[in-house]
Amino acid sequence: MTDLQSSIIAIENLLQEGSEASLTYAALECRLAIERICYERLRVAHEYISHDDLKKWQPKDIVNTLIQEVDSNAAATFTLSIGSEPVQEGAPPPTVEDYQSMEFLPIGTHIGFDPSKLGKLWNALANLALHISIPETKDTSVARYGDAEKVREKVSESLAEIKRIGQGTLLASGFGEEVSFVCSCGVKNKRRLSLLKNGQTISCIDPKCDESYTYIESSLSFGRRSLDIVCRKCGSQQDIPSKKVDKLRKDQRIYFDCEGCGEQISIEWRPMQGQRTKPQPQ
Repeated sequence: MTDLQSSIIAIENLLQEGSEASLTYAALECRLAIERICYERLRVAHEYISHDDLKKWQPKDIVNTLIQEVDSNAAATFTLSIGSEPVQEGAPPPTVEDYQSMEFLPIGTHIGFDPSKLGKLWNALANLALHISIPETKDTSVARYGDAEKVREKVSESLAEIKRIGQGTLLASGFGEEVSFVCSCGVKNKRRLSLLKNGQTISCIDPKCDESYTYIESSLSFGRRSLDIVCRKCGSQQDIPSKKVDKLRKDQRIYFDCEGCGEQISIEWRPMQGQRTKPQPQ
């Protein structure tokens, strides 16, 4: 659960003050609250996804990634309840009718939202309040703040959504069957089986680890991604994590020592020209 009450109070006070400056700061507080909402969903899901597997950093994109790869209900509304009486040990599995007759006690409510709507609010707040319009001509004045009424309207709209989401009393990391593997660094990694795709690349959840794996659907297993490197001096072979090379920029190098002879080896990405001979017409 994300405690948004302090942000809500700050935004309401700034709206009440009503000056151009306070409305600008209110827009900033709304943006920060939206980021907290989305990033808290990521925080509780980090047991299932690495920071390196996030495609984009914008709040709505992070939530969409969680929906696609971690928990399809990450942005849904639901209430988690528990039965008031435990199932007797050794009893047969309860039927649908058994569950329907049970008394359930609510544990908490996970409040959902539309990631696209939050993303539009997040962008609109910046466009209206947190950027100065570029003058089109020499005679165009450069305002200190954005249009006060438009900013107030967007802040009020954002505040209503923040208040609604702030009523949640639970943050869940998801449900469903899991598959797991232990990385070569010793950290256990887990994923929701229903959201995995054959050939998908999975990075270790330890931010200090450079290992990544490929999901093999046929065997429900994860194959380590590595590059086999042969030392030119002694001919011994060793492997390095593929992700180390994936991260390299053009003309950047990584260095490591050969395990056989200690010779220093370097790897770098370098543009190369290729030429293919076209087949001659028959």
